[in-house]
Amino acid sequence: MRILIWQTAYLGDVVLTTPLILTVQRVFPESKIGFVGRSFIRELLKGYPIELITFDKSIRESFSIVKRIEGYDAVVSPHISARSALMLFLSKIPIRIGFDRSELPWLYTHRVKHVWSKHEVDRNLDLLTPLGVRDRIKQTKLFVEEEEKQAVKRLFSLPEDYVVLSPFSNFPLKEWSLRRWKELTELLTLPAVVVGTANQQEKAKALERKGVINLVGRTSLRELMAIISLSKAVVSCDSAAVHIANALGVPAISVYTSTSPSYGFYPLLGGYLAPQLSCSPCSPNPKECKRGDYVCLSAVKAEDVFGKLLELLP
Repeated sequence: MRILIWQTAYLGDVVLTTPLILTVQRVFPESKIGFVGRSFIRELLKGYPIELITFDKSIRESFSIVKRIEGYDAVVSPHISARSALMLFLSKIPIRIGFDRSELPWLYTHRVKHVWSKHEVDRNLDLLTPLGVRDRIKQTKLFVEEEEKQAVKRLFSLPEDYVVLSPFSNFPLKEWSLRRWKELTELLTLPAVVVGTANQQEKAKALERKGVINLVGRTSLRELMAIISLSKAVVSCDSAAVHIANALGVPAISVYTSTSPSYGFYPLLGGYLAPQLSCSPCSPNPKECKRGDYVCLSAVKAEDVFGKLLELLP
């Protein structure tokens, strides 16, 4: 049997589909597994013996992707976009499984109820129900080689013990205020490594101080994974760093602002803090503040995050 997993969303979303891969590998050991995602999956999912099919959603690729996946017997799609539903329908894969809240849901042969109150890992695993799967692996998993770890230690002169701070997101309303992050760095008793992408370098300068190593925009994805794997803990906004950390066995703390753990993206290993506001939660991917005062961005206190972090550190 040839089974395809389709998740063309962000880094964190892909990490949270790794239990699907692991479960399919165990339940269908003779199956061939394929994974469709953005080009970063070649680095993120390195170590998985599966076919990685990149799809960055260009019009040209939309025509070719259908041909590339035609031979699969079943596809499981956590992604809910109309494009995903249409591409999979056109591929003529006989068994197409998606969520009932997907756009164009009638293009799937099987629709599974989407439940917000579940963790995303459990929601994703529910998609295997039409295939008769009951025995599930719920732990996320990524792979980093020892030589990769040693390489980043040398390249970035990393200390023996440190925590990783990931302050930034693709959605600005998910970001805890820089003022709060700065307060946290002043409380830390361990060195901190700050990570992020190149377009966040200017903001990251506000966090520079003694004991803080600013690597924002300076790492590849594999280097980021290695840095996280060596850390004692990760503190992050509601973003991929949390899920990467957990998939590497590192505890993480999510600091929520406009989003909420009730949407099911909280750490599997570690903890979280969320604002106690009448307007919370706002939405899974908020674009603007409904109140206009953005109070949620600084509602969680740095002292509380530091206290939670101390509970995780050995």
